[in-house]
Amino acid sequence: MRDSVVADSTFYSCCACDIKRKDILFKFLSAYSFFLGNKILGELPEPLTNDSGFTQLVTTYNFDYYQLIKPFFGRNPHHINDGEYEAIGIGYMLDAQGKLRFLILDDRRPNKFAKRHFRNLESRVKGTIGFVQEACCEDQRIPPDQVLEFLIKIENVFTSGENQRPCSIDPEILRTILMPAIEYIRNYHVSA
Repeated sequence: MRDSVVADSTFYSCCACDIKRKDILFKFLSAYSFFLGNKILGELPEPLTNDSGFTQLVTTYNFDYYQLIKPFFGRNPHHINDGEYEAIGIGYMLDAQGKLRFLILDDRRPNKFAKRHFRNLESRVKGTIGFVQEACCEDQRIPPDQVLEFLIKIENVFTSGENQRPCSIDPEILRTILMPAIEYIRNYHVSA
């Protein structure tokens, strides 16, 4: 059964730091089996990694992803130690086992890298907003009211200027992805 999720550090930091809603993060983590590696773990804020609630809801997987993605970097492995590439490697391994449901990559470069070089992962690669929308509307694992609360909180933090780029959101993503997702979930919630 495909119920495993691998996310880069942006997803975790979005909930715990940008919008300061660890409770919502824990609801997401309870809805699926989340996997991460040591590089991703090292990029997370210490208050989160020291939280026993968090460590009980995720599985830390030590996977040597370097050999998998090394051929695609050529002579310039500048970003090879970024957690996003570890997420791609773990996602690839879980997909090969028939377990991967989502690979959450918010940064454009790793997102495009995964889709271009690992075509079997293309349909599984989502950003945070795409993940919560599908988790709600397709998988029905996260209730619409919780998803709306999460997305509206991101919008409020962005528009208040409290954080310049909460959850890697910029004005274009706000307009083209976040706001349409909020509207979609509102309509879904009314029809459900």
